[in-house]
Amino acid sequence: MSIEQVHEWVRDRDRALFNVFSCQGSEPSEDDVRAFEAQCGFRLPEEFRDFTMSSLGGLYVGAKEEVWPRAKLYEVGPFWSFLCAVKVFGISENVPEWLDIRLRYAELAEAGHPPLVPFLQRGGDMNLFCFTRAGEIVEWDHVTSEEPHPVEGSFSDLLLRELHDLEDRTRRRMRNEHLSGGR
Repeated sequence: MSIEQVHEWVRDRDRALFNVFSCQGSEPSEDDVRAFEAQCGFRLPEEFRDFTMSSLGGLYVGAKEEVWPRAKLYEVGPFWSFLCAVKVFGISENVPEWLDIRLRYAELAEAGHPPLVPFLQRGGDMNLFCFTRAGEIVEWDHVTSEEPHPVEGSFSDLLLRELHDLEDRTRRRMRNEHLSGGR
């Protein structure tokens, strides 16, 4: 898979279902990316570097509130029914704090996980997809944070898989499967 397929997904998405936000117009420079790499101590994978410096860097894709009403306090349901978005953390100067890779990295490092750079998260999930110093992708589990789980594929493979899963969850939510606990 490729970054171009991610761009196609965003361009061709169902606009009635999904909101998209990215750093379009304030893309980070090569110097910005290098400054972050100096902070984390290693070079990010090329595919991610290209993505983060593109108009889609700092990406948020979320199901629209009218399509997928957000959970109320103390609401229960199957775990998938809370995963209403996909976030790819960015380096842009104007990226909001909740989407800033530098802040996510600092938080994880302060928690004792400095060799991991978090780059992707599902909205409603505390787990993080991260790059290791070797450029591998792992999933850091916030409950068992000691040993991250390896993830197969490239950055674009993972992102496309998550976007397609978000589409599937949104359609399930629209069919009210979460009320019956359907998987």
